[in-house]
Amino acid sequence: MLIKVGINKMNDKVQHFIVGLCLSITGVFFFPLIITGFVFGVGKEVYDYVTGRGVAEWKDMFATFYGAALGSVIVWIVCIV
Repeated sequence: MLIKVGINKMNDKVQHFIVGLCLSITGVFFFPLIITGFVFGVGKEVYDYVTGRGVAEWKDMFATFYGAALGSVIVWIVCIV
């Protein structure tokens, strides 16, 4: 219950950033997965736009991209070192 309350109060853009980061970090296990954060960033906003179940926003997509970019940098550092 505490986790659910914390997530509900979290800023939407922060949630998008964290999801992008976590998805791209999966690239540590299988390198091509590094793009998942970017793919889901676009996919989520297209889904919101097409279904009307959410609000499609460019800022949400960019927040996911920034998280994915950070995740990608982390993967590059881990894979190189």
